[in-house]
Amino acid sequence: MTNHWADMQHAKTILVEGSNVAENHPMAFKWIRKAQENGAKIIHVDPRFTRTSATADVYARIRPTRTPPFSTR
Repeated sequence: MTNHWADMQHAKTILVEGSNVAENHPMAFKWIRKAQENGAKIIHVDPRFTRTSATADVYARIRPTRTPPFSTR
């Protein structure tokens, strides 16, 4: 990430992919929650339901063995 975490509060949509930000990066999650309070939509893509999933507006559960590749690099 090249921007400062505080810049996240100005985002309109935040995609969290394969990470439990709420538990692993609580300071970053503070800014994500601030963005959500300002009207941003949080999308969490992960096979596990976590605290991040619980607070996300959209939780997209993927199954690694059955779901086609979510993103290609």
